[in-house]
Amino acid sequence: MQVKCSLCGKVEDICKIHKDYAKLAKNKDAPYFCEHCLFRVKTQAKDVQAPPKPI
Repeated sequence: MQVKCSLCGKVEDICKIHKDYAKLAKNKDAPYFCEHCLFRVKTQAKDVQAPPKPI
């Protein structure tokens, strides 16, 4: 199955053992994020939630 990343637009082929395959097979409009964008989003979320460093 070919899927397109919702953030960067990269097209990837995923097989039945991929973690998101079942979700994407049931709902074609479900968002998909490639590994690079998923890591970037997680890192940015951690940085935003981190307490500010004292001066």
